[in-house]
Amino acid sequence: MLGRLDEGVCFMTTTTRRAYWGVLVMVFVLVFSIGLFAQSRPAAVSTSPSPVARDLNTTLAELMRASPATSQDLTNLQQQGGRLHRVTFWRGDKAQKAKMTAALRRNLQFAVPDLIHDAQASGGSISTTFKLYKDLTVVCESLDSLLPPGSREGKTELTALSNDLSDMNRLREELSSYIQQTAASMESKNAQLVSSAGRSPKRVIVDDNIPEKPSPRKRRPSNQ
Repeated sequence: MLGRLDEGVCFMTTTTRRAYWGVLVMVFVLVFSIGLFAQSRPAAVSTSPSPVARDLNTTLAELMRASPATSQDLTNLQQQGGRLHRVTFWRGDKAQKAKMTAALRRNLQFAVPDLIHDAQASGGSISTTFKLYKDLTVVCESLDSLLPPGSREGKTELTALSNDLSDMNRLREELSSYIQQTAASMESKNAQLVSSAGRSPKRVIVDDNIPEKPSPRKRRPSNQ
């Protein structure tokens, strides 16, 4: 994917990593259960969207506006007398920071909008929404690494970028809530399938060491 950041460019915090893996496990169990349910029962047609789906549409629409705005704020700061250039590289390798900034802008310009369209086209499926959530996690971690300590306090030239990070984190949490609510709804409707999916398979032990039957003894002819 064009917007994927190179390995080693950004690091996920412990809290974000735990939330990410928790959502990943939930998605895996739900998708597996849906697959079993689809094989055993025809899908029901619904004409009215659920409240959760409407909330997702609102989140996606807001994210579609926030993504290019964040990219523009990065561009504006780079053009304001090198302010972002001086602040961004306050520590660490300069070339690595420049590479991360360029990758982040590509992500915001191309990857995020494409993933939003995929989530909208799929009607908010768990798999496509999780892909967007995963990419947005990378975006939030990258923005956080670009902002030095103290930049979120008071009004500075980095205030706009700090506000962008707050918006992105909020939208990411909304996606996480949508995934969890949808998973819980599916589990409540298909509790039997979910429990069978999590149940360990029965173990069948085959004993190959069957004792051989003794061969019948030949009778000796009797002497008359």
